[in-house]
Amino acid sequence: MPASADASLIVKAIEAFRGGKMRYWKSFAHSFLAAGLALGAAGTIFARDWDGGYYRNRDLRHDYRDLHSDYARENAMRADITRDRVRLNQDIRLGRSAAASRDAADLARDQRVLRAEQRDIHRDRRDIYRDRVYRR
Repeated sequence: MPASADASLIVKAIEAFRGGKMRYWKSFAHSFLAAGLALGAAGTIFARDWDGGYYRNRDLRHDYRDLHSDYARENAMRADITRDRVRLNQDIRLGRSAAASRDAADLARDQRVLRAEQRDIHRDRRDIYRDRVYRR
């Protein structure tokens, strides 16, 4: 096709547009564009649920696993605190003041760790509650 034919087609299209023959072309193009965007958005809306909730519940599963390990650490700390108290009482009864002061420091450290673990358990239980109630 020669270049003059291309130019004549462009001129004819411009004249048709200005002449009113293509009066609804712009609204037709806009509606086509809107329909295409709506169909594309509909596909992404339903793409979230393809996994059956596996990824949506992953945070809840991790919270339960973390809570389980926190309870195990809490129980171990309670047993350690009990042993430290027994050792501290024995050192006090036998008059070993240096050993008693070391045991008292160890007991205080273990009690701080236990309180931190209890706070962590509280936060994990709160997270589980919120994940179960306010499920996305």
